[in-house]
Amino acid sequence: MNVSSTTSTGYTNPYDVYKYYTRIGGLASGLDTDSIIKGLMGVEKQRYNKLYQQKQLLEWQRQDYMDIANAISSFKDYVFNLKLSSNFIKYKTTGEAVDSGYVSITGTANALEGNYQIKVEQLATQANAVVSDLTIITKDSENKVNLKIDLTVGSLVISKNISLVWNPTDSVDTFGANLAKEINSAFSSDKSLRAYYDPTIHKLIISSQKTGSNVNFSIKDLNNNSQIASATGTDAKVYIKDSFNNESFISSPANTVNVYGMSITLNKTTVDSSNVAQYKSFSISKDVDAIVNNIKEFINKYNDLVSKIYSKITEKRNRDYLPLTEEQKSQMKDTDIQKWEEAAKKGLLYGDSILSSYLGNMRNYLYKQVTGLPSNLDTISEAGIETYSYFESKEGKIYIKDESKLRDAIANNFDAFVKLFTNSGNDTTSVDDDGILLRFYNLANDTLKKIYDKAGKPYFANSYDPNSSIGKQLRSIVDQMNAEQDRLKKIEDRYYKQFSQLESLMAQMSIQSSWLSQQFSSK
Repeated sequence: MNVSSTTSTGYTNPYDVYKYYTRIGGLASGLDTDSIIKGLMGVEKQRYNKLYQQKQLLEWQRQDYMDIANAISSFKDYVFNLKLSSNFIKYKTTGEAVDSGYVSITGTANALEGNYQIKVEQLATQANAVVSDLTIITKDSENKVNLKIDLTVGSLVISKNISLVWNPTDSVDTFGANLAKEINSAFSSDKSLRAYYDPTIHKLIISSQKTGSNVNFSIKDLNNNSQIASATGTDAKVYIKDSFNNESFISSPANTVNVYGMSITLNKTTVDSSNVAQYKSFSISKDVDAIVNNIKEFINKYNDLVSKIYSKITEKRNRDYLPLTEEQKSQMKDTDIQKWEEAAKKGLLYGDSILSSYLGNMRNYLYKQVTGLPSNLDTISEAGIETYSYFESKEGKIYIKDESKLRDAIANNFDAFVKLFTNSGNDTTSVDDDGILLRFYNLANDTLKKIYDKAGKPYFANSYDPNSSIGKQLRSIVDQMNAEQDRLKKIEDRYYKQFSQLESLMAQMSIQSSWLSQQFSSK
């Protein structure tokens, strides 16, 4: 009964592997053979127990590494999303154009703050067609309808031929539903054209996915060479005035336009009751409060991570607490087992070089100067962020020491402040010109690779990675445990054989003694 060499299991009682060889003994001698052999085997099994405990400790250590790796990976994903300008840089917009829902506005890194007016004369629309009378579609001698659909999206032309049977017994509604299904099937790869048949109003509705005047389609009846339907989309028509009353006209195939560093989504036209488009005002400015909240969230996540790692690498191990065998557990209460194992699991990452190096580099990258930025804002401390004193936080947690200084950097030196965190440097051999978030992202990637090399890839959820350092150690221990099981089985078999011989001799002596007693008693 070998220990698995591929799965990392909570192995059962190492003594159980021998219970299959238990014999009934002591009939002649009166000895408790099983108990005696179990006692003898207890001495022989000490090496097996040590291997079992080593295996358990490595599995616990691997789990600790995986827990830390998950925390680092989550932080890596967080900083990746945060360094995107749309997530890091926040703007606030006000005014009738926004408040009344005419437009939705997102500021990019280069948004030009100020007061604006916008007039939306027309929204971009899809190419839409409605076929009200399907009976105009003809059938051939085999009751087949043969159609050709040409869809144009910019310079791309897509042509599809559709053929389906219109049985004489099928109603118009049945045929309409079948035709819509065929059209959708023909354009199923990208859904660039969609059809819907409404049995209530008895109409076939066909729409393109894309909007704009460069989108059009036509449907031709091949049986009589006539056109069944056609449609062309429309472009959005927008006028915008900047703070100096300079007017610009924009024609866009989509209902999102990018201008003055803003991404403006057009929700509805600004036409009045006389159907004349009117200007609606709005303003855009940095949302200092939202950006400060972003920084506070970043600090909290940074502090949580360094605290978690620091607690692991400084947690000392108590070598008096080793993993319990199942036999030992059988003699203990559940609460005592839980307390024992909690103590036994401590300190398995004490002084770990990978994690210690990661923490050291995080602190270094946090305060390292970002080259190319103004000297008054090329480090995080110049934005009012500092490390707690050693007596307040041994882990190296950070905090906003001067929020007014932080707000001033955002309000008056915004470009440098953004680059301090999000800059992507040109020097691939150094982190000097990288922003703090990019440094943390790359450092996390490097550290995760080291952890996975040591403890295994995370997708080995219920087993250990045989190519990892811990995986190789576990494999070696498992092989030794299997060999030890074979050795112990042979020893136990020998003990039982010896005791069986003893029982046989004792039985013979008993027979001879009885015979002699009978001889003497007959005289």
